[in-house]
Amino acid sequence: PGDPPGDPDYVVGVDGGASGCRALALDLHGRELGKATGPPARIDPSNPGAAAGAVTETVVGAMRVAGREPPARTLWMGLAGAGRARAREAVEIALRSERLALKARVCMDVEVAHWDAFQSGPGFILVVGTGSMVWGRDPEGVTVRVGGWGNPLSEEGSGYWLGLEGLRAVVRAADHRDPPTLLTAALLKLLHLEDPSALVSWVAQATKREVGALAPTVLKLAAQGDPAAERIQHRGLEALALHLAVVKRAWAPWGDPFPLALSGGLLSEGAPFREPVMGLARELGAELYTEPVVPVRGAARLALSAVSA
Repeated sequence: PGDPPGDPDYVVGVDGGASGCRALALDLHGRELGKATGPPARIDPSNPGAAAGAVTETVVGAMRVAGREPPARTLWMGLAGAGRARAREAVEIALRSERLALKARVCMDVEVAHWDAFQSGPGFILVVGTGSMVWGRDPEGVTVRVGGWGNPLSEEGSGYWLGLEGLRAVVRAADHRDPPTLLTAALLKLLHLEDPSALVSWVAQATKREVGALAPTVLKLAAQGDPAAERIQHRGLEALALHLAVVKRAWAPWGDPFPLALSGGLLSEGAPFREPVMGLARELGAELYTEPVVPVRGAARLALSAVSA
């Protein structure tokens, strides 16, 4: 016999940001049933409900792969831009009509990444993808958050910030305010543009994801010794050092070192920013969590924990 009506045998977790959306379905024993990827699901403060469409598309895709019909027992979503209660509520309201799950919860994307590394325990996670921030809790459960205010107010050291700084370096070189840089040829080639003047219209319509996609090229040229790219990387590391200095002070009553995990596309295994950031973190006294952090897995495990709560 199948499960009784209204008692689904699976949960779904979602990790959504400016670079895309990922969904993972688990059975109630934590075994993977199916996963899917979808379009960006960062919450836009001016239209917070819009992220619900991307989440729905991705979750339905994971359900299809899993061979399951909605609703799931629990749907837990970690979304970029969910730091404000009003934004979270708008997405939850927009999703209610979809009836994807009996219970749905939205939190920040950094929270699901943190759960994957530390569960409900103490520790901090530095996320550097399209955006950037640090989030975590001390041994008494007090949360600490640094950055993540969105563009243009924050996101220093992120992919978006690195990409935009790369474009600014090209413009300064075109004006002869700065010496020539390899960034000019590399970024124009990447964007299929003929000269720097074409950047004006390109950047006016570019998404955060598209600007952030320039960051690996900036970091690659920094590693090759281009002075302009090296300066951008150095300033990005300085910005992230200020983020980590805050959590180091917050952890000070418990002594050194402070536990830190890394997440986000620019800090993934083999990514060009991973080694410089790891070196910086160790210099500041971090004890690094070295296992891969999988935010969507953290979201799915949070969904499981909600079933037994």
